[in-house]
Amino acid sequence: MKQLSAATVRPLSNSQIITSVTSVVKELIENSLDAGATSIDVRLENYGFDKIEVQDNGEGIKAVDVPVMAIDSHEDLRNLATYGFQGEALGSICSVAELL
Repeated sequence: MKQLSAATVRPLSNSQIITSVTSVVKELIENSLDAGATSIDVRLENYGFDKIEVQDNGEGIKAVDVPVMAIDSHEDLRNLATYGFQGEALGSICSVAELL
């Protein structure tokens, strides 16, 4: 993996808007499905305002790959076969919540 170029980062910046607990849960479930999960467990505390926990049996992301994620170039955007750009929503979620 390598870091994205500025030309690739620009179209992705702020393209994912998180507006509700529902949108957070939707994005996290889609991430699970993209990771090949066949079992997904969602737990909410205080209707998701205090805590949202999603556990799955998908492949996950290696910690060292988080800064660069899966998109390598602007051309890759045309060939996506996932529900979204892996990690794109996580950045938006982090702007409104603490992500662990």
